[in-house]
Amino acid sequence: MDKGAHFHKCDFQVHTPRDLGWIGNDATSDADRKAYAEELILACRNKGLEAIAITDHHDFSFFPYVKSAARAEVDEKGQPIRDEDKVVVFPGIELTLTAPNCQALLILDADFPENLLPSVLTALSITQAPPTDTKHAQVVRIPQSVINDLTHLYEVLNSHSYLTGRFIVFPNVTENGHGTLLRSGFANFYKSMPCVGGYTDGPVSKFGRGNRSSLVGITGQVSSVPDLPSALSAMGSRGQASCSASSAGPTSA
Repeated sequence: MDKGAHFHKCDFQVHTPRDLGWIGNDATSDADRKAYAEELILACRNKGLEAIAITDHHDFSFFPYVKSAARAEVDEKGQPIRDEDKVVVFPGIELTLTAPNCQALLILDADFPENLLPSVLTALSITQAPPTDTKHAQVVRIPQSVINDLTHLYEVLNSHSYLTGRFIVFPNVTENGHGTLLRSGFANFYKSMPCVGGYTDGPVSKFGRGNRSSLVGITGQVSSVPDLPSALSAMGSRGQASCSASSAGPTSA
């Protein structure tokens, strides 16, 4: 088996019609959700995206539909796509933290057991709306009594055997905004975080010199994952701000 490193074009922040910020048509029924998932996988194929993470806010409900669509994808002749060529779909959520006061992407292994996804939410004291609801629940910040910094987030997640070594966290490191670590008073959180990267709302090339230097590793030794500026918008824009990720296996980012 080939276990060498490979680079894949990815989008690690994908929201669905379940998300409160979604501006397209809703998808409530199973049929509607399956149809959306199939369209999403087709859009990924057309844009050359090889891997995506479904990261609605504090909610995993839509992930199984997209995962199933990727598994069932066929080519233009109606033949199943080879397993090694299928779009890899990672389960994830966008976290809204109190300490530090920021947003972060939590992304799990692509083969993470779906029946354990509710346990991940329980570990973070998140209450998910019923899967049959059109939208996810109103986002409530994870309290400091549950997670008091990013190191503690890793400790809490790794304390569960089913999560140990099966996740990655990308905090928001956009240059400006209410959800980023790159703002006044957050330097210590940024310097001490155990995360190997972060995500940005837009290209790093537009950052100021100081913040850009931190992100590319001159001072902070942190790499960044670009975020789609229109992540909640039409699928026609998907892939315009994607990133490349190296993996040593089919389920690692």
